[in-house]
Amino acid sequence: MILRSRLATPLGCAAKSALSRRPARQLAPPAFLLASRNFSLSSSTPPPADSAPSPPTPDLAPPVKPVFSDLFAPDSLPDPTFFEPLSNALLSVPSSLSLSYLAFIPIATVLYRAVLTLPFNVWQRRRIARFTNDVLPLVKKEQARIALETRADCRRAGKSYEEYQKEFQKRAKKEAYAIARRHNCSPRLTVIVPPLVHMPILITATLVIRDACDRAQSLLAVTPASLPSLLDLAPGSTLTTSALSNLHDLASTSFLWVPSLVLPDVTMYLPLGVGLLMLLNIEVSSQIRRQTQEAREAIENPLDAMVAQAGKPISAAERRRMVARGARDGKPMIVRGLATVPSRPAPPPPPPQAVERKKPDTNKIISNALRLASLAFIPIAGMAPAAICIYWMTSNAFTLVQNAVFRWLDRDEEKKRRMKRIMSSKAVGV
Repeated sequence: MILRSRLATPLGCAAKSALSRRPARQLAPPAFLLASRNFSLSSSTPPPADSAPSPPTPDLAPPVKPVFSDLFAPDSLPDPTFFEPLSNALLSVPSSLSLSYLAFIPIATVLYRAVLTLPFNVWQRRRIARFTNDVLPLVKKEQARIALETRADCRRAGKSYEEYQKEFQKRAKKEAYAIARRHNCSPRLTVIVPPLVHMPILITATLVIRDACDRAQSLLAVTPASLPSLLDLAPGSTLTTSALSNLHDLASTSFLWVPSLVLPDVTMYLPLGVGLLMLLNIEVSSQIRRQTQEAREAIENPLDAMVAQAGKPISAAERRRMVARGARDGKPMIVRGLATVPSRPAPPPPPPQAVERKKPDTNKIISNALRLASLAFIPIAGMAPAAICIYWMTSNAFTLVQNAVFRWLDRDEEKKRRMKRIMSSKAVGV
């Protein structure tokens, strides 16, 4: 009633007429919302009706794992070094022969060992055999003769036993060297020549390969297409396009688990192989060292060689028993000594046990020193590039096979000599 009364007033009539003139509100949703069932109320801006759906995003390619992620492309060429001409010449050989560097290093090592070092090792083996079979028996005979002559001379001169020893050492050593020179098998030259030939070649080849690897490390992150641009950066460089390409090929060559031949083996398998082959060479070549040492001691220390050959020294009581036994049997026996002064007894010569202990100790010291050197060589090989480790392993393997063959030949020749002596003794007995 109150509302109707208010509307009945003139002001209410005007408001009523204004409300009647306002258009009616559209309550139904738009047509594009009705056409889509899955519309969202969170966005107030409707999508355009004629817009096409966006194409699906293509799958991205999997990322490529970098091989040398910590290296960057260089902006200059490697600096020239002292061994650059030799390393460039060495690296140019595989490309001309269509060989990879992984195959070229072992093949070149075997070839140079067979051509340069093997003849000297064969020469050393023949000289050792000639000294052992021909010279050493003559040296022992001459030492016995020189001992008697020196004893007589020292007795006439009234010299002591120590003076006799010095004089005998001097004469026997001089005569032994003269015999060795006549047979062209001097022990000093036999021992020194093979290492003098092999060691300079080994050191030079190692330095040349190391120089090539050091210069190739700067090209690890370079692609073959960008090599000419590096030459443009250094117009005055001594490197040519082929030399730079060879360095890049060396850097891009891998070996099993090692990504590049110019990098060290972080797994230490190659350095351990180098040390193991060196140990095997030491054990196999022990017989050659023993023969050379015996030949050298037979000349350098003739008195010790004679004492070792004579056996256990005879005491005064043993001499009297031998003389009495000979007189009882009707065979007088004269036992001579090395005393030079009849008025006083000469001091006994050094016992053979001391000489026998000295030889094994010397061989043992040399062998132990070489074993320690081979073990100490393992960390050194661990810091070297894989190409150098492959070179060292190939060289040690060649030496191992060579020493094994020489040892087998020596045993075969020793068997033949024993059979010859047995047959000759049987023929004399018949």
